[in-house]
Amino acid sequence: MKCLRPIFLGIICSFLFTLPPSVSAESTTISDNLPLDVQVDLLMTELSRLLKIDDNEGIIALIPRIRALDIEIPDSLYFLEARALFRIGKALTARDQLVVYLANTGRDGRYYEQATELLLAVKEEADIQERKQAEQTRLRRIELAKSIKKARNLRIREAQRNLQQLGFRLAVENGEFNNPTREALAVYQIRHGLQVNGDITDETLEKLKNSVPESHNCDGLARYASKPQEWGIPISQIPAQVAVTACNEALRQFPEVIRFQIQYARSLLAAGRANDALAAIEPAARLGYPAAEYLVASMHERGLLSANSKPDMANALRWYKYAQAKQYPRALLKMAGLTEQGKAGISRSSAAATKLYLQAADLGHPPALVIAGNKYVSGRGVKRDYAKALHLYTSAAELSYPEAEFKVGEMYERGRGVKRNKTSAKAWYRRASAQGHAAAQLKLERLDG
Repeated sequence: MKCLRPIFLGIICSFLFTLPPSVSAESTTISDNLPLDVQVDLLMTELSRLLKIDDNEGIIALIPRIRALDIEIPDSLYFLEARALFRIGKALTARDQLVVYLANTGRDGRYYEQATELLLAVKEEADIQERKQAEQTRLRRIELAKSIKKARNLRIREAQRNLQQLGFRLAVENGEFNNPTREALAVYQIRHGLQVNGDITDETLEKLKNSVPESHNCDGLARYASKPQEWGIPISQIPAQVAVTACNEALRQFPEVIRFQIQYARSLLAAGRANDALAAIEPAARLGYPAAEYLVASMHERGLLSANSKPDMANALRWYKYAQAKQYPRALLKMAGLTEQGKAGISRSSAAATKLYLQAADLGHPPALVIAGNKYVSGRGVKRDYAKALHLYTSAAELSYPEAEFKVGEMYERGRGVKRNKTSAKAWYRRASAQGHAAAQLKLERLDG
């Protein structure tokens, strides 16, 4: 081995192979600004001290500093480093360093016998650590893949959620990058002058987010149940004048957003402007949005679209069925009611009606959960089961549905499906009352004496 700096190599070798028995230099910070020969002297003195006191951590930290100097150093450092690594339990790294040492020096190496013995000693533990390391790497890759998939799924859902609001009804929010989603993205990109590739690019996603606001005054005034777990503001409770103004403004700013079209129509209905409401809602209904179909159906049922103001149940039923086919909870409840009463040409059937009620409840729709709970309390269409009723009421109450909170309070007050508990009953009545539930307020007044 040709030495680049023979003098410094000699210094190192003298330290490694004839360690002075009484080195007592304390560890110091060695500046890189010192002359190279001084750095070598200080580093080797420190290594000598560390070897004498078997400070393996210190040896492992120091040797890379020596190796980084602009000098040629002996291969013995690989052995010393490997021995220190083995002693602190890093058998895998120790094995690698020993292999380097033996490959560089062969049988001529000063520590050949010790290195071969140590290599045999570390082999089994190194193999175990290697397998463990490989398994950890495999698990990290799996977790990374999961994280990437989750992030991708959230990104797809966000795009689908916004596309749904912009008239692309078939881009269902399910996190699957399917053909309807790709086609919707491509059409949206064409309409807005974006790069057309049918993918969720950063530019496309940002444009989508800017096209659909997360909230607006219109939402708070005329909200409808856009998801099964939601319930809307009854049209009779919409403050018509304020809501019409707010939702009209929302549509001027975001004319493509379906929820504003539906809420504007609901506001117009609250103001008694049925024809204007139909004009506002019809585009969304024609696109197959179930909430819009349901609203058109209810207008027909109330006779708001008839010349003689008489209910048009034929058209109402047609639109209700469109929404029912899409598992819209309110349409399921409506069809259940018509079936239970035998109206609109539907054969009366308590069993069929109950099936529809429970179908809507299975979707997690709070009003449907309460109706299903009522069925289990009364035993009509199903076997009476107070525990089941309490479960259904509680599921809806946990979504802060006031009628469900009231019902849970009644169950505790009467001891149905649960041990009677006046304190719990009052707590639930109080929650419902805080949301304006009049019957809950009366219950509280009575229980408080």
